Amino acid sequence: MCPILFQWGPLRLGSYGLLLACAFLSAIYITNRQFRKYGADEAIAWDIYLLAIIGGMVGSRGLYLIEVWQLFMQKPYEIFFSGAGFSVNGGYILALFLCWLRIKWAGEKFWRMADLCAPGLAVGYAVGRIGCITAGDGCYGLPSMLPWAMTFPHGLVSTLSAKNAMLVRLFKETYPGLPMPEDISVHPTPIYESLSQFILLGILLKKDWEIGTAKRFSFFLGWFSISRFFVEYIRLNPKSWLGFTTDQWLCAGLFLAAIVIPAKVRSSAALTDNFTEKGAVKES
Repeated sequence: MCPILFQWGPLRLGSYGLLLACAFLSAIYITNRQFRKYGADEAIAWDIYLLAIIGGMVGSRGLYLIEVWQLFMQKPYEIFFSGAGFSVNGGYILALFLCWLRIKWAGEKFWRMADLCAPGLAVGYAVGRIGCITAGDGCYGLPSMLPWAMTFPHGLVSTLSAKNAMLVRLFKETYPGLPMPEDISVHPTPIYESLSQFILLGILLKKDWEIGTAKRFSFFLGWFSISRFFVEYIRLNPKSWLGFTTDQWLCAGLFLAAIVIPAKVRSSAALTDNFTEKGAVKES
């Protein structure tokens, strides 16, 4: 774990930034291969990458600030310019919206593009989460005594008990009566998510999908939303309405979309075929 890899005066290279760049490059490589394989226009793919970067960064940072709104109002400068704090669901939502606008403007079928981009989304998320581990940016989970639990004493958000009052409180609640460790071990939740997405990537690439039906993209949404929903139970995100976190509510919406989208696409295709058949009958 090394948050800062290189620093020279005011210039510095952080491990999270480097892994985030690797995440985008991995997503670009996988997606380009998918576009070539299925004969899609790669020019649109490059526009999608740019919009995904903008939407991903702005959306993920924006949702994080909403989640910690009370703390942000107390320390706006420190929180806004901190290197820690991104909520991937916000990034996905804004990025998808911007990409939808671009694809519609190009006159392409959105669900075909979405199916082609699904593996890239999975690998990008998997690699990006490794960056959270190398930086120790506070995306880790609750205190844990499991053999694979990790500590981040020099992370952007340290796990040292002298520097993290919230972890101290959570450790006392989770393990009452145990002596307070100098460095509190926690669930490495980014690793859990990264492993889940690498498994998903294998399924998305190996299975014979019908491109354009939205099934591949919906499978990605469903897998992602379920895995993230349950990981949230051992993360540090604050609870919101009915005891669920903001990300859990978003995941519930994404899972619902994963069920509804293929049915809507199938219904639209059947309606189009029906009109086509009727038109053919009239012409004959």
